[in-house]
Amino acid sequence: MSKFQKIFVAIDFSPASDEALRQAHERAASTGSKLAVCHIVPNELRSNLLFPHISRITALKIPLEITQIADAASSRVTEITGRTEGEFELIVDDGTPQALILSRAEDWLADLIIMGSHGQTSAADMLIGSVTDSVIRHAHCPVLITRPRERTRHILAGTDFSDSALPAVRAAVDEAERVSGKLTIVHSLDLVWSAAAYPAMAFGGAPFNISPEQMRELETIARERLEASLKQLNITADTVVTIGAAGTALLETATERKADLIVVGTTGRTGLRRALLGSVAETVAKGAPCSVLIVRLHTS
Repeated sequence: MSKFQKIFVAIDFSPASDEALRQAHERAASTGSKLAVCHIVPNELRSNLLFPHISRITALKIPLEITQIADAASSRVTEITGRTEGEFELIVDDGTPQALILSRAEDWLADLIIMGSHGQTSAADMLIGSVTDSVIRHAHCPVLITRPRERTRHILAGTDFSDSALPAVRAAVDEAERVSGKLTIVHSLDLVWSAAAYPAMAFGGAPFNISPEQMRELETIARERLEASLKQLNITADTVVTIGAAGTALLETATERKADLIVVGTTGRTGLRRALLGSVAETVAKGAPCSVLIVRLHTS
């Protein structure tokens, strides 16, 4: 059974959100999960201190607009997924989209939020929509950012052997099992930012000076450690060890292997620090050529 049993997808009638809706429907159908579809009507005039009468006029129009938009949203769900009204829950509201998506998902006790990406996937223009970016930074649960991709059933995950990486690896295993696909685990030797690099860099030297033989030895050690870790966790997967920034390594491997999905972990937080996102997760979320599942290890 999939651990995601309450799937919450946010739509805005764009092609990107249609893809999110398709993937949410397919996932829910394959796992028997409940599906909620949410559309937020942007409304920045709820409180207008300079012209309060505008807010009152807008308030009179909103109920009619909400009803019309709810009908349109329901029709869109049926058109894209074939589901009837009784086969999904529709949530329509007005206000600030990112804030209400977060609160409605949490109220509904969603265990997965799905959203489309409005960004490009080229290296020169790595962007995701501002609403999606806000949601992945503040969500109480994992977030799936969807992008259209040829179905290869190839799942990719990265690990740095830290605690925050473990939930992502386990989620990647679940995903590979769900689609009966192939799993690849990537570890990157980010030597530029290793602790040993700082003394040299402080005096203007090169960040590291490692011979080709030493580099091959480090790669062998990392690969052996990675394989041992997976064996200990009883995980069967291909392993890839690369050199360089972890986020870049995941993007390049995903492109080379035509991955359907990248699963990446980050350390979750509470309070004001909840908005922080790890650099690897941010790089992958913005630049991936495929869908990205962001899984948090929550801490205080």
